[in-house]
Amino acid sequence: MDDGRSAGTVSLDQARFLAAQAGLDLVAISPIATPPVVRILDYNKFRYQQEKTGRQATTKTKNPQLKEIRLGFAIGEHDFANKAKQAKGFLSQGHFVRAFLTLRGRQNVFADKAKELLTKFCQEVGGEMEHQPEQNGKRLQVIIKEKK
Repeated sequence: MDDGRSAGTVSLDQARFLAAQAGLDLVAISPIATPPVVRILDYNKFRYQQEKTGRQATTKTKNPQLKEIRLGFAIGEHDFANKAKQAKGFLSQGHFVRAFLTLRGRQNVFADKAKELLTKFCQEVGGEMEHQPEQNGKRLQVIIKEKK
């Protein structure tokens, strides 16, 4: 029925009569089933609702982006906390975070301390690293994703 009630198992002629009586359409929901499942409804309204939900599904999809956070080798505690807070915000929005550190001059000797700093940053943020901190030339980086 058009108000959501089930009419039970009826013949095709009776279903057509009920649809015509209500001024609505008879729509086959599952024509392969035995007996076929049909519904009495306004087909144009039904199609509009389907298109509307399809449009909403495409607009609500997230596009995770890669956000970058630059850290310094001798970063202060307060600055470190601010960067971590910013990274937490990015992760909560569904983005990935690339934290990187550029080593200059004598800092290249202390690459292990820089890796510890990136690991500490990841723990502070509360995410998980996709891989261990890696070094590309003078730049150390790690990509952080949200924990599942």
